[in-house]
Amino acid sequence: MTDTRSPDARTGPRDPHNVAEELQNLLLGADGVDAFLAGVARAAIGTVASAFSCGITVRSNRPSGMFGATSDEFAATLDAIQYDVDDGPCLTCVRTVQVVSVEDIGADPRWPAFASRGRQVGAGSSLSVPLKVRDGAVGALNLYSRQVGAVTEADRLRAQEFADQAAGAVALALRLREREERTQHLEAALSSRSVIDQAIGILIAQTHVTPNEAFELLRVRSQHSNQKLRDVAARLVEQTARSTR
Repeated sequence: MTDTRSPDARTGPRDPHNVAEELQNLLLGADGVDAFLAGVARAAIGTVASAFSCGITVRSNRPSGMFGATSDEFAATLDAIQYDVDDGPCLTCVRTVQVVSVEDIGADPRWPAFASRGRQVGAGSSLSVPLKVRDGAVGALNLYSRQVGAVTEADRLRAQEFADQAAGAVALALRLREREERTQHLEAALSSRSVIDQAIGILIAQTHVTPNEAFELLRVRSQHSNQKLRDVAARLVEQTARSTR
């Protein structure tokens, strides 16, 4: 069988205790959380020799409840199947905060839908290790091989050591992302408020109504046009600006 592992994996596994600095550098240099998680997945390939592919699954406030990154297309496919059927070893790992080992994905009875589709894409075995922070898990490290029974006990130990090293960095990355998203939401809210205030001022000048009455006029326009209040206000401000040029 052709060796499809990354170059790092073919040159032999690194000591997991030496990856802490690498993960820190990844976090500092990555262009966003998604890029950082992809870097963590690639780093795991160089640490656990029998893993051909790696995925990082993390908890999210997105509608799906999970998102992540992978080292390659094979891991991306297996993670995507589990997100799609909302079941599988990586999701079980995150939800139970327990290591989940699968000797033969196609024959495992615990996740029938995942097993069936995993068999179709050539999945052999997998190992999912929780990324523990305090009493819970922020996500899971998912290692995949096309071979059945590929993950050894030594690999399990190395995967656990790597996950222990990576958990804190992943948790910090997610916290930074949440803070960035809150800032963006606040900026958007302030921007919306500013546009609405401008539109209210325009209506007051045009119709000589009170601020409350002007806001009610905007709200009625929003309902009748089935558009967001901010969009109605922005259109009014833009039309007024054009008419005064």
